[in-house]
Amino acid sequence: MKRILLVNFHESPENFHFERAFLRALAVRGGLFADIVHDFENDYSFIGAGLPPGARRFKCEGLAWLKNTIRRPYELVVMLDFPKRSRSSSGFFWLLREAPAAKKIFIANHLIPMPGQSLTADLVRRIRALDRVDTGYMLESDDASLWGETGLSGRRLLKRGYASDCVFYKPSRARRRNYIFSAGSAGRNFGALAAGAGLAGLGLTVFSDSPGGLPAWVDFRPLSQNIQNLRAAASGAAAVVVPVSDGYLNEAAGNSIAFLGMALGRPVLARRTRYMERFIRDGVNGFFYDRLTPGAITAGLKRITAYSPERLRKLGANARRTVLARANLDKFCAAFLLRHS
Repeated sequence: MKRILLVNFHESPENFHFERAFLRALAVRGGLFADIVHDFENDYSFIGAGLPPGARRFKCEGLAWLKNTIRRPYELVVMLDFPKRSRSSSGFFWLLREAPAAKKIFIANHLIPMPGQSLTADLVRRIRALDRVDTGYMLESDDASLWGETGLSGRRLLKRGYASDCVFYKPSRARRRNYIFSAGSAGRNFGALAAGAGLAGLGLTVFSDSPGGLPAWVDFRPLSQNIQNLRAAASGAAAVVVPVSDGYLNEAAGNSIAFLGMALGRPVLARRTRYMERFIRDGVNGFFYDRLTPGAITAGLKRITAYSPERLRKLGANARRTVLARANLDKFCAAFLLRHS
């Protein structure tokens, strides 16, 4: 039985979702034994609890603990993102450069930190530490030149699409209510969204860590403190809207919330970009606005509310089918294991 180690030192709900999808793929594949070492502090058990037979999950207690625990070699070590906490940097570098393994692979589940944002990522760049891994995966919307500075380039650097946990985010029978749901922080302009929703006569619920002075009638909730409420809030909404500012350069901005809404079978209104046009067909599995103005948001919302319940059901089914086929975390993990184990 092959032994795999998944190293998850970047605490985030997205990375716990990755763990769950990775374990599901291992269970389907069979013949693989998994250990997970992490440094999480928060409880993400609402995403999924329990481990399949043969899997173990350890919390890292420091470098000495790590060296004592990781003694036998693994066939494959998978490093998921850079550590979020500096206390885990020494263990990360030891696993990266010295831990016994037949093959080591780095997977980015987030965009690469910019210089000054992450002590570990800055040090990786300084010594080109990822030159030791056999293969690395960057998100397709990221900057390959920044990854080249880490020691990953050429044929060793592969691109992957952002993917959602479609097992967790699946359609529910929640009663649809008369409000719009939105979330996220990067490039968002919730003020324009609030104005547009108000003109359309709809309520608005926003989960974000960057509120930006919203009207008092908006149901605003800090995102980092309400991850466990994200699915229910999006499931009960009349639509999911991603209000990305016109000048924001990353064409994939908002894809995590757009794909989440599509996986739930909800109508999504998103900024029209070349990236988003790969996934959304206007009026078939989602909707576009061309410029982020209150009027454009209102027009988009009125298009959605004009659809009959049956037409919305078909659109939601199309949306989920698209994400299952093209942005499905389980599908990525299954293909990864087929290729590398």
